[in-house]
Amino acid sequence: MMQRFGPIMNPGGSAISLTYIASEHVIPGYGGGMSSAKAALESDTKMLAYEAGRKHQVRVNTISAGPLGSRAAKAIGFIDDMIRYSYANAPIQKELAAQEVGNVAAFLCSPLASAVTGHTMYVDNGLNIMGLATDSKTLLERDA
Repeated sequence: MMQRFGPIMNPGGSAISLTYIASEHVIPGYGGGMSSAKAALESDTKMLAYEAGRKHQVRVNTISAGPLGSRAAKAIGFIDDMIRYSYANAPIQKELAAQEVGNVAAFLCSPLASAVTGHTMYVDNGLNIMGLATDSKTLLERDA
């Protein structure tokens, strides 16, 4: 994409992709090559940030969105379980809205992010920072 569009983009422009935390952590049932594809995308984001920045003065970032109940996500088959899990375990307990992901995309494309490139921005109510699920049986047994 940057090969074709980089030369016609305005200096200071921005390209954004969407990734998912399955690039870094095991998400049972989220397979079929998607996890490795997302990991490659995040790596390519860094390399493209360097190349497009040097060649075209264009920024490249990716957004790692938490689970959203979109039509596309329904194809996964267990998106409602993922949304409930996120709600139960993320530091901010609320359902993620597509508008919130769009707001971050708008920020990354704006002059406010003029020095941000090669970054994976998490928009997931903080779920990515959790090392152990708060609804883990281990924690429930400890609290009993």
